[in-house]
Amino acid sequence: MRLLGSVLVVASVMALSACATIDDMMPFGGTTGTTPDSATSTTPGLAIDRKTGYPPYAVMKGTVLIAPHGAKRTDYYFWLSEKRTAPVIRYLDEENKYAAEVMAPTADLQKRLRTDIRRHADAVEGTPPFKDGDYWYYERYAPGADFAVIARRKGTTAAAEEILLDGQAEGAKHEQFKVNHYGASPDGAIFAYAVDYAGDRWHKLVFRDMRTGLVLPDKIENVAADFAFADDNKTVFYLKLQAGTARSYRLMRHVLGSDPKTDKTIYDEKDEQFDLSLARSKGGRVLLLTSEQTNTTEVRVVDASKADGAWSVMRPRTKGVRYTVDEANGQYFVRTNFGAPDYRVMTAPVGAPAATWNDLVPHQAGVYIDSFELLGGYIALNEYTKGGARIRVRNIASGAERLVPFDNAAGYASSGDSFTFPNVRNTDPDAGALRYGYTSPFQPTIIYDFDLASGAKREVQRTKARGHDASAYVLERTFAPAADGKQIPVTIAYRRDKFDRGDNPLLVYGYGAYGSSNDPVFRPRWPSLLDNGFVLAFAHVRGGREMGQAWYEDGRLRNKKNTFTDFIAVAEHMVKAEYGDKKRIFAMGRSAGGLTVGAVANMRPDLFKGIVANVPFVDVVTTMLDESIPLTTFEYDEWGNPGDAGDYEYMLSYSPYDQVDKRAYPAMLVTAGYNDSQVGYFEPAKWVAKLRRTKTDRNVLLFRTNMVAGHAGDSGRFGPIEEDALIDAFLLDQAGLTGKAETVAEK
Repeated sequence: MRLLGSVLVVASVMALSACATIDDMMPFGGTTGTTPDSATSTTPGLAIDRKTGYPPYAVMKGTVLIAPHGAKRTDYYFWLSEKRTAPVIRYLDEENKYAAEVMAPTADLQKRLRTDIRRHADAVEGTPPFKDGDYWYYERYAPGADFAVIARRKGTTAAAEEILLDGQAEGAKHEQFKVNHYGASPDGAIFAYAVDYAGDRWHKLVFRDMRTGLVLPDKIENVAADFAFADDNKTVFYLKLQAGTARSYRLMRHVLGSDPKTDKTIYDEKDEQFDLSLARSKGGRVLLLTSEQTNTTEVRVVDASKADGAWSVMRPRTKGVRYTVDEANGQYFVRTNFGAPDYRVMTAPVGAPAATWNDLVPHQAGVYIDSFELLGGYIALNEYTKGGARIRVRNIASGAERLVPFDNAAGYASSGDSFTFPNVRNTDPDAGALRYGYTSPFQPTIIYDFDLASGAKREVQRTKARGHDASAYVLERTFAPAADGKQIPVTIAYRRDKFDRGDNPLLVYGYGAYGSSNDPVFRPRWPSLLDNGFVLAFAHVRGGREMGQAWYEDGRLRNKKNTFTDFIAVAEHMVKAEYGDKKRIFAMGRSAGGLTVGAVANMRPDLFKGIVANVPFVDVVTTMLDESIPLTTFEYDEWGNPGDAGDYEYMLSYSPYDQVDKRAYPAMLVTAGYNDSQVGYFEPAKWVAKLRRTKTDRNVLLFRTNMVAGHAGDSGRFGPIEEDALIDAFLLDQAGLTGKAETVAEK
């Protein structure tokens, strides 16, 4: 997925039937009149001999792209995809220098914002102890540390600490350091972790023998983050990545102590549209291998006690049928859309055929079951309905149900969102309490334990930033009417004493793809905006699942434009309802959300004062034609297949890069990650280059590439601070608040 940081994330590839180059170089120029007289270079990618304060203009070199059905386009910036070439690096460096020059007057503000944002990042704690097998695991941060120490205690939380990985010591050795999965063998003797050193989702699997403290020589590279031990404590299954596409396509079996070159291939996923994931079941009896793409899945299982056993298919793949599986107490629990668009949960004894599946949680139209947790004889369902999230707990034996109470119904809570709540773990199948997290745009994470029998909740951990008072803010949920009569949910946050009806700058934040909901969660950058009078609106546009599966279906494939018109409708409604100043409306989106704001920039540039597009997916057709890059083939059911003439024309009609035209655009800040394997840096680079030459306004256009990071940006607690401060400073500056801006650091 081209996701917000994904947490979970997928990229794309290009299968062009032909590609020809126009030899003559196009002259430099531009419609803004800001190109210096010395702009005369004809070297591809040379960022011209520009003067300080002037933007770089990328050379235009025509490349004819021919789709399989014969349609042709000339792409004058296709050469920017030639990664690691001197002209490309030179151009990106010059864009970074230009962005720094333009933002230089805000240097003091950025410094104060970095301090302000850091106090929130510094308040982030590790995980409360969670039980897995015989051990209590947890993560903790030393004061001021960027990375966590992963540790455990045997038997009780009062036992002696055993350090599994000193993240701060290891992280300091690398430009990027992201441990995306870790775990131990069933007997606890071997600790393993998957680490990404570049931010590109290519991992190294590392093993440590906790009996000796030594790292084993069995280092396995170029793999996905997923791995699972068999019961023999020496057999490890993992997933290899396909060269180029980064697709998890091959299940491998490794025996500790052997040469990884001799590892046996257990399963090859030959269908290029499918990706693999791997896990051990909650009950531990089976290992689960899931093949999936946008609307179809297939699950294979093996007895965890039989490392050499055969993997069997639970239900053969059928187009349009999705299911996920877990196991507890010798019983399968299956979440599926079979005969249930918003999903239901079914059960079956381990080893039973799919025909014996029985309903446990029936389907409810408009109540989308996103995931579930099994523990203590209960099933906890993370759901979306009526524009927001909820958690429903059901007694498996009696069928009795209750909803988990939230601090504010418009906030967000989940027991299974590892991206928003990495410190929430429900690993013990016999636990009597459900651990979940709650947050809102101004409320840092609070972790609760919900007693399954009594319904009482107990606070376990609260993130507390110095000087931050969550009670000073307001959280609301409203609905905005779309042109076709649909009611678009909107979650609104503002600071009570800074709210001046109809006169506040307004930031509309959106996503709208993959069925991933635009959850109104806390980010360290939000308080600085709210404290300076911004109103923040989370637009729950079609393409997510906030209103159920139908909401998603109505915002993908040839319904994709609903996502963009919904976003526009939300912005217009917010002004009409006097939540914001019509002359100071801003839009922001990340990844596929960057596509949303990019499309909106072409459709209604007059509506917005400024736009922030982070790692934006903006070159839709070219990327989706390229089958050699990550995410393309298994996203045909999300965006369409441009190899089909009808899909091609529809995608072309909204692709932000292809729809750039001679018009006035809002002020824009665009970001990219040089190592991004989900949305290539070249997509925003090409988009900005084309905008520079085509737009008719004099509004600022800034492009900043993080040259050492990937899709999620810099790693660690403090990695995102610099970019967050830059974004906030850009918004405050464009809103006319630079001279008035306040931060807690000043108070």
